[in-house]
Amino acid sequence: MGSTPKGLLHEAMMLGAPARVPVMCQLAIGHTLLNTGTHPVDFFLSSEAYADALLAVRALYDFDGILIHKPGREPGFREIVDRIERDGRPPTVYLKDGSRVECLPDDDPYYRPAEALSPPPVAELDPEDPLGWAPDSFVRWCRHKGTALYRTPEAVPGYWFACIDRVRKAAGETYAVHGEVRSPFDHLLNIVGMENALVALLECPDRVHALLNTFTDMTAAWAVAQARRGCDAVKISSPYGGAGFISRAQYSEWIVPYERRIADAVRAAGAFSYDHTCGAIGDRLDLMCDTGIDGIETLDPPPLGTVELAEAKARLKDRLFIKGNVDPVHTILEKSTAEARADIERVYATGSEGGQYILSTACSVPPKAPPDNVRQMTECVYAHAG
Repeated sequence: MGSTPKGLLHEAMMLGAPARVPVMCQLAIGHTLLNTGTHPVDFFLSSEAYADALLAVRALYDFDGILIHKPGREPGFREIVDRIERDGRPPTVYLKDGSRVECLPDDDPYYRPAEALSPPPVAELDPEDPLGWAPDSFVRWCRHKGTALYRTPEAVPGYWFACIDRVRKAAGETYAVHGEVRSPFDHLLNIVGMENALVALLECPDRVHALLNTFTDMTAAWAVAQARRGCDAVKISSPYGGAGFISRAQYSEWIVPYERRIADAVRAAGAFSYDHTCGAIGDRLDLMCDTGIDGIETLDPPPLGTVELAEAKARLKDRLFIKGNVDPVHTILEKSTAEARADIERVYATGSEGGQYILSTACSVPPKAPPDNVRQMTECVYAHAG
């Protein structure tokens, strides 16, 4: 791979010091839509439109890699569609059961059920079929978001790879392609809701563990399938693992053993894994290492989070690569281009010391972030490369 963008990312993830610091950001769906002109209904329904938008926004910022958030779109989804209002406010896909998907032009799509969803108590969920209670449209919505009961890589349907295949063909061996999975804990919260899930940790922990075992099988299957399909790395989306949501003790019980199984499976498939946890993680970097992942993404600085980059670099040296720490809100969204560049330069100076670093925003680039501010990250690394 040499000094290609893909090679630079690979070397950083191998805990090396590449010839220049690689740069690659996660982008909010709304940011991609606003800056590519992709219609949100097409982005929701079409694997081709989805892939082409990701390729376009990579080119816009000259990033070294592309993150594919979700699986390819289900061709059969249209059979449950009643009508589509492409010019609605917002554009909306109406489903035959009375539910709808609002395809916002500057945000994620949202599923609106015909009636309030009422999942059974966690104690009554079948660990072998945790979506057995749900209406078909919600099951398909979950599948669209990457939550589906495929427990082996071989069980993953072919259309889930449609975006990966299209992006990889365009990226060739020049640009890295990263896949994504939801963490088992995230699957739990997505299916039963946050309040129900947190109460269940206290009231029926055995059932939660049984469910997390199923979700881990699902997550590992999709992660391995993406690695086998050619993804260089797989991001484990674990947004609720921070100190603002669960304690260190809870992290050790509900996150560590399950994400370790995923990290081990991805490594055995020949790819890297990294954890994406937002917010306050400064108190649990050691526990995140215990999951066996290769790297950590976000490392939100104060006031968004609790990570001081210099401290994290020292604690994680020769253990994990780091991706992030540029404040996506107070720097990229809110500051002038010159002010944003100054902040980025400060992060770069600390992050680049000793290698094993990928310059990136902490969490997603906000939908309405000025493109010129986002470009300052790529311009920064090229300026320092000479």
